[in-house]
Amino acid sequence: MTAERKIHTLIEVLKKSEKYLKEKGIASPRLEAEWMIQEVLGISRIGLYLNFDRPLTSPELSKLREYVIRRSRGEPIQYILGHTEFMGLKFLVNREVLIPRSDTEVIVEKTIEIIKGNPQRTFEILDVGTGSGNIAVSIANYCENVSIVAIDISSKILDVARKNARLNKVHREIRFYVKDFLKHNLNNLGAYDILVSNPPYVGAVHYEKLPIEIKEHEPKIALFPGDDELIFYRKIASVYKMLLKPDGYIITEIGGDYQYKSIENIFKEAGLEVIEPIFDYAKEKRGIIAKVNG
Repeated sequence: MTAERKIHTLIEVLKKSEKYLKEKGIASPRLEAEWMIQEVLGISRIGLYLNFDRPLTSPELSKLREYVIRRSRGEPIQYILGHTEFMGLKFLVNREVLIPRSDTEVIVEKTIEIIKGNPQRTFEILDVGTGSGNIAVSIANYCENVSIVAIDISSKILDVARKNARLNKVHREIRFYVKDFLKHNLNNLGAYDILVSNPPYVGAVHYEKLPIEIKEHEPKIALFPGDDELIFYRKIASVYKMLLKPDGYIITEIGGDYQYKSIENIFKEAGLEVIEPIFDYAKEKRGIIAKVNG
């Protein structure tokens, strides 16, 4: 007689996954277990709740088990699922690119505010260190009057950004180029109305204090710029006259309150007019806006 195969229903698997993730110290075990099951089954959250009695097949159980084990070992949920959300849009991610953070949304929101405040003008925008393309794609999605050039240091990074531009149907508004902002000649990039960036800015001391989840999985080059944590801001200050139009803006993310004054001074000493800080949702200085004195 053939042994009867045990049936594993969705609700049973959800509870077991949640329990296991909680034991492994995952902060939001229920939510992440739900996300993994949704991804494996290709269903929405509503679909998940409407199908608690649905049995999972062996391949589905195997894939879910793989996801849960990877998460229990500290791999970010976004890399496991292969995507994340930013500015209400879906972005594909892998270990070539930094996972977009909600804090960066305030940089995008401020950029959009400036663009929409001048509806009669077409904005030429340079996105330095585009990564997943989250900044460039979000701006292109929410603004009609833009043309964007996005640069980063490798074709593998830009492959992800291009996919996200196509996924969000803004690939015609963005051109992608492999360019090392610190080392390459920037003469042929053109002149822009806005330079926007979320550059690497985490210093050595802060980098060592980052969670293992970040240090062991996210690309170090996207976080840690080397001995001088402000090197990208110094570079921007040294080349802005080449890259920006006479009334152009610089809108860039920073590490927080502790970096603001130093970056403000770098920009002021270069002849830029510092307009204001950008505050994140925790009311910490997360960005800075500067303007060319035309």
